[in-house]
Amino acid sequence: MKQTFQLLAAEIKKEHRHSFHSRMVYFSLLIWPVVMFVTAYYSFAPFRMGADSPLARFVAPDQLPLFLLTGYLGYIFFWCLVQSAWQMSFERQAGTMEMIFISPVNRLVFIYGRSLSSLLEGVWLFFTFALLAVVLVGGIQISGWWAIPLSFLILLSSAVVWGGFLSVLFLFSRDASFLYTVLDEPMLIFSGVRLPPLAFPFWAKLLSFCFPLTYALDLIRALLMKGSGLTELAQELFLLAGVLSLLVAASVFLLKRAERHMKRTGNMVLY
Repeated sequence: MKQTFQLLAAEIKKEHRHSFHSRMVYFSLLIWPVVMFVTAYYSFAPFRMGADSPLARFVAPDQLPLFLLTGYLGYIFFWCLVQSAWQMSFERQAGTMEMIFISPVNRLVFIYGRSLSSLLEGVWLFFTFALLAVVLVGGIQISGWWAIPLSFLILLSSAVVWGGFLSVLFLFSRDASFLYTVLDEPMLIFSGVRLPPLAFPFWAKLLSFCFPLTYALDLIRALLMKGSGLTELAQELFLLAGVLSLLVAASVFLLKRAERHMKRTGNMVLY
């Protein structure tokens, strides 16, 4: 256990020095999410948003700002992990990946340590912004004080597991830029960041089920916008836990298979 925490701490320190080396980096992490939210909010402004609008069947007009805030908060969490996983491919070019695989470290702990470090570094400014904006916008409805920390825990665990899975994919991929394009933009479109998945056609709903962000946002909005309790969300919580468990199992399977392939052929590219 002590070695596990040491490895996590070492990976967090390495990522901090590599990716967050100036104050301008932190400043940009606050500015561009604000620009994204404002752009999304005012993209709805030219359209009819009253009680008789088509969108009102899924989102109350007075809760639209909160709906977009929670959506973009979740997207920023997951985007940071997609970005971190994409950068995993550059480890091979830098010559550090070979050192990781010949060292006696737990590969899965390394993968999740990288995800956790990038997540904590990448979203804290936007999380602060979102909390302040929720207070200013209003419309939040919670059944207890525990709803906000539970929402954060749901986002944190979901994003870390998703980031670990992507890190394994990107680690052994020949063309990581292709996977980055395929996995990032569809997640923004189909996960319910800007529009509720219930408003999608059937084929788009099927795509939304492929992203854990869809399940996480559904739970967070139920906690913060509907005031739902734990008993009401038990089924959704078990569903999210099942999806995350499946991703963890897939990460372990791919990691072991890729490592066996590397030892047998001397090639780190599995696909």
